[in-house]
Amino acid sequence: MIQDIEKPFDNHFEPLAPQPEDVVLHYQGRAVLGRLEDACLVLPRLADYSKAPERTVFLFHIGDTAVHLALDEEIAIPQGFGYVNLGDLRLSPAHTSRFCAVAGSQLSRWYHEVRFCPRCGHPLELAPRSRELVCPECAYIIYPKIAPGIIAGVVDGDRIVMTRYARSGNIPWRWALVSGFTEIGESLEETVRREVMEEVGLQVKGLQFYKSQPWPYSDTLLAGFFCHLDGSDEIRTQRSELAEARWFHADEIGDERVDDTLSVTGEMIELFKHQGAGVFHS
Repeated sequence: MIQDIEKPFDNHFEPLAPQPEDVVLHYQGRAVLGRLEDACLVLPRLADYSKAPERTVFLFHIGDTAVHLALDEEIAIPQGFGYVNLGDLRLSPAHTSRFCAVAGSQLSRWYHEVRFCPRCGHPLELAPRSRELVCPECAYIIYPKIAPGIIAGVVDGDRIVMTRYARSGNIPWRWALVSGFTEIGESLEETVRREVMEEVGLQVKGLQFYKSQPWPYSDTLLAGFFCHLDGSDEIRTQRSELAEARWFHADEIGDERVDDTLSVTGEMIELFKHQGAGVFHS
């Protein structure tokens, strides 16, 4: 999955200034400054910049490499680099730089979108020794946004429910599993039951946690569950969100997720394709 990288990831905050060999990220919308070499993303180091960014903040370490974010709206683009769309990286080879860029984008959005105190309206400032944004006027503290959500593999024997999201113009997307965000007051298990009922009109039981993963594309921490059908197998599709939903036997599942090295959704679909109901463990 996207977080399965070759080097250890350490997001402990330190008030570090970038050094010449450190990675310094910059974003324009949903694109990261970088270049592709053999389909793998290469990210700029501070030494690559002819003019160093004026405002930076430390993000995390990957292995021995410190990664920083340039907060400047515009920077001097290093020679040989341009902006690479983050969506285009979803099918690129698994690589540490891919995770670095996508994880960094979540923090970049937060730093750029959260600028004023929601209590008093005063401009926020970077905390000097921790990740928070703080209000110098009323001391209000804001932490990075993480939205919990679920992926649900609804299983009935050798069948699993798969869905396709509705997109603009009603263009369907690739097959996926039931998913959704956790609401206030819910446990993750309650989210599974509610989302399955809302999206496909089914009741479930026997929930079994599979795996979790960060999903920086939507500021989400995802928890994957397999669960058994409980009662009628008649699917009632939520048309406001889904273009289609239906049961698939394991041998009917195509190969479109074979190249999905990022998501817990793809991993769960592939697992069911090869193991069927064996995905449940005792």
